[in-house]
This record gives sequence, structure tokens and C-alpha cells, in this order.
Amino acid sequence: MSGWRSVRCVACLLVIVLGFALAGGCTSQALRSFQREPELPVHQLLYKQLGALPADWTLEKPDIWTDTDFTWARWAVVVNFEYKDGSDFAGEEIHIFANPFLARITRYPSPSSLSAGEGYMPQGWTYRPPHAQRFEFGCTGGDGANQPEGCSLILRYEEYVIVLSTPIAEYMTLEDLRRLLEVIDREMADFLQHSTLRPGPRKVPESLDP
Repeated sequence: MSGWRSVRCVACLLVIVLGFALAGGCTSQALRSFQREPELPVHQLLYKQLGALPADWTLEKPDIWTDTDFTWARWAVVVNFEYKDGSDFAGEEIHIFANPFLARITRYPSPSSLSAGEGYMPQGWTYRPPHAQRFEFGCTGGDGANQPEGCSLILRYEEYVIVLSTPIAEYMTLEDLRRLLEVIDREMADFLQHSTLRPGPRKVPESLDP
């Protein structure tokens, strides 16, 4: 019996050591900072999205946020697409993490995104951005099938997490939203293909002007 206890103790010790090793590896990955060269051209991305929207939509001046109470990323861009005179709007957040690992393990990039992607899938919706490594989509309100009142989603491309929330109406249909997502997916895939991720501090830009 003493030999069996010894084997069990050794096995337990190996499990504990392995657990610490894995935890240490995760911690090491989480603490590593990477820089993207070149950095995401946010201004260009937003205006490409604006071009996919119906007429009477405009783009507010985007803000850079580094407030840790708002974003759990290194920094974030917050912007609204306004309809006509601001009678309605679609909100977008682009969160830039220090590395892809942190972006992957962070369930919600900000307190404002806690309900993003929740709700039901509208009838007939089958689109999924082919290049997104994470895609959560959900709608609320309406009749629960064909005509929701609003939809929200979360997308991830490496260290970038995009949160989008929009009303659904005659001026922003589900088909309009699909075209918007197609633009985001295409632009992000092209950007990542032509940029490089290297170890180094993740700098926060002073301006988003092109």
C-alpha cells in the first residue's frame, strides 16, 4: 500500500507541476507585447465602412480611448455612424490588444460589450465573415424572426476585436449590415496579410488622421 501511495503522490506532484507550467506559459504569453507594422489604418477602415452604408449616414470623429475602466485592451477607437441629423446611430468599438493571445482569451473587451452578440439569429441570416477568428452575432426586439429592432456583434482578427451595435430599420436593413460586415472582413484580411507582428511595445497613436 505504501508503494501505491508513493505512485499516487508522484502523479499528483506531476499534475501540480504541469499546472504551474501551463499557467506560467499563459502568463508569459499574456504579458508579451507586440507591435504591428504598419498599424491598422483606422481612418481608412471606417470610411470604407461608411461607403457600404446607405445614403444619409455620416461618420463622427472617432476617439482614442486608453481608459482601463472602459477598455481591457491596450487602446481602443470609439466612433458612431449617424443617420441624418443624429436621429439614430450605429456604434462601433475597435479594441487593440497588446497581443493576439490576450484578444483571444478576453471574453468581452469592455463593460459596454457585455451583451454584444446576444439575442436570436434572424430568419434567413447565414452570413459569417470568412476571415474572422471570432464571430458572435445576435438581434433583439421585433417579432423574433424576420424584423429585429437591433443587432450587435463581436469580431476578432488577431489582436483586434471589433464590437458593433446597430438599429435595424428601413435605413439600415439586415442586407445593409451584411454588406458592412463584408467590407470589415475584406479590409481586415487584406491589412493582416500586408502587415507584420513583431515583439515590442504597443504604441498608442496620438491621432487617427490619415
